[in-house]
Amino acid sequence: MAKKIIFWIGIAVTAVCLFFVFKGIKYGMLWQIIKHIKVWLLLLTVAIYISGYFIRSVRWHYLLKHIKSFSAFTLFPYLVIGFMFNNVLPARAGEFIRAYLTGSKLKVSGTSAFATVVIERVFDGLVMIFYFIIGYTAFHFIHNQTQIAPVTFFGMSLGIKDAVLGFAVLGSAVFLGIFVFMFFLLFKKDATVGFVHKIMSVFPAGIRDRVGKFIDLFILGLGVLGNAGDMLTVFGLSVFAWSVEAFTYWLMGAAMNIHVNFLLVCLIMAVANFAIMVPSTSGGVGPFEFFGVGIMLLFSYTKEQAAAYVFIVHAMILFPIIILGAFFMAGEGMDFSKIVNEQKKEEVK
Repeated sequence: MAKKIIFWIGIAVTAVCLFFVFKGIKYGMLWQIIKHIKVWLLLLTVAIYISGYFIRSVRWHYLLKHIKSFSAFTLFPYLVIGFMFNNVLPARAGEFIRAYLTGSKLKVSGTSAFATVVIERVFDGLVMIFYFIIGYTAFHFIHNQTQIAPVTFFGMSLGIKDAVLGFAVLGSAVFLGIFVFMFFLLFKKDATVGFVHKIMSVFPAGIRDRVGKFIDLFILGLGVLGNAGDMLTVFGLSVFAWSVEAFTYWLMGAAMNIHVNFLLVCLIMAVANFAIMVPSTSGGVGPFEFFGVGIMLLFSYTKEQAAAYVFIVHAMILFPIIILGAFFMAGEGMDFSKIVNEQKKEEVK
């Protein structure tokens, strides 16, 4: 029941966001911008973007090696498949599916593998905070800005700039909170586990036992946090991967003949990625476009330029990984629906 509610909330959020994105847009002008894309530069940008996923597979090697060591080449297909499921299913289901596939195909604990995925997301969030701080300086260093009338909700006046800051602060708080909790779970295990068990004491014994086993296996996946050298390596690779992605955002602007200041690139990337934490349909469609376009409107781009740029960037993020993931699935003889069903069964064990 809860999943259905979240699903319909996601549909509503996506519909509302896209309504405001498309409202008042001139489709003829939008098409003129899209059809003049430099195709060769677009293909180069996509190739560079995909290389960022190999950097992530190197990072995953360092996260998993405390459980079992695999080469980045071995991990790359499973990482891409997981992101593919993120792009086609709601609620970032690909994170759970990647952990499930790692457990079943590479013979490690799925729960421990899931812990490494959680660490990835936390480090990604920390890097996004860093990029948001850089990007937010665009409001001070880029002078070509437009004043947009705020929207009134329940008597409160809310502008796009306010919403941008609010989402970034909320996202930062979430990632920092999870990061602190993981450190306590690793270095103050008894006290933290005791606190969790106290919260779980109101639930039946069977559920408490499952939570206890989950925590033990989850802590195993946090092993990288106990090694300062590996943790710094993981953080460095996270910065590298997102720097590659930021470069592709900038390069896509060049491919579309739209100059996008690199500070603005950092702001769009950070805020759009914080925004997709909001329930929506698969791939963050809706919130990504709403905030990406909204930010560009603040910096005097036309709505057609902003929409064309953000749509193409989001397409670059989604479709190449969907295609590559489907290719790897076919090579492994995997069935989409069977994986989803098996992973759901695993969840309820």
